[in-house]
Amino acid sequence: MEEQGPPAPDQPPADGTQPPPTTDALAPPPAQPGPQWHRPPVGQPQWQQPQWQQPQWQQPVPWQPPPAWQPPPPGWQPPPGYPPANWEPQVTGDQLPPFTAPAAKLKPWAIVLIIVLGVLLATAGYVFYIYRVVDSTTKQVAALDDDRWTAPRTWPTEAPPTPQESTPVETGPRASTYPVREAEDLGRVCDGWYYPQSPKFTGKAPHQISVGVIDSTALPSRRMMSSVSVPDLKESIWRAWIPSDPAKTQLVGCVDLVSTGGTVKSCKFDDPEPEKIAMKKAVYRVRLFEAATGRQLLDKAKVNGEDEDCPSLVYLMDGESMLSKVGDRQLYEFYRPYVMKK
Repeated sequence: MEEQGPPAPDQPPADGTQPPPTTDALAPPPAQPGPQWHRPPVGQPQWQQPQWQQPQWQQPVPWQPPPAWQPPPPGWQPPPGYPPANWEPQVTGDQLPPFTAPAAKLKPWAIVLIIVLGVLLATAGYVFYIYRVVDSTTKQVAALDDDRWTAPRTWPTEAPPTPQESTPVETGPRASTYPVREAEDLGRVCDGWYYPQSPKFTGKAPHQISVGVIDSTALPSRRMMSSVSVPDLKESIWRAWIPSDPAKTQLVGCVDLVSTGGTVKSCKFDDPEPEKIAMKKAVYRVRLFEAATGRQLLDKAKVNGEDEDCPSLVYLMDGESMLSKVGDRQLYEFYRPYVMKK
């Protein structure tokens, strides 16, 4: 007969709750199992191999093209968190523009050729501009000459006044209403004007002098010389021949072309092309005036131009020839007695 162990403790309820504790303080403690008690054997569960079944194969649904896109209905708005309907992506820094091949570089000889052509074109344009200016000036001078010689003659409509009715006409130099400001103002002294504000021809020598020259038949305008070359003298003397301040000029020399003669020599020029230009003999009138009063101090009607040196550069109108000049040495000899007058 097998021994019976103590009864097994109560199993907890199936719902997982603990039984309420006993409140009997006098209840005896549970009995302890004896030394020869053994837990009854517990049966081990039997493992069973699961049954494997091959999944049933189903034919895939044939591919269908997606439905055509349809614009949203009017007034449709995307749900919150989505961009608006008219949103367009913006180009960002990581989106590079389409690649374009770099321009081909010019070769050195092509660059040199372009520069040479540019210089040639600029030179040709400048030469053409000078030609147009000279041609226009020539036509204007020719038109003035034609008007002077071909103008219709006019006759007075009234009888000339009798000597008793004639009014006196001013003769002699006329006073200027403004002082000398630049060298060109002194050229008017040669045409019958004077400047009362200028210093008079008095006092100690030397007396400052300015010289105006007309030496062309095509452009009869007076050119004021910046200086007259003189022999080696003291600075106080040769400065009188260099009128740096026209307002201090006391004497005005006038050199005017009177006539031209035969050919004296020919001058050769190489630019822009080899050419020989004839130089003709010229005759001048040499005068001297006081700037403050217009008083004439010297008048030489016929003076031959003795300066026959060929210039390095010359500007001539069509059909014009070079002329001999009144040299600085001639001017010095003519005007020295007055410049150095004490």
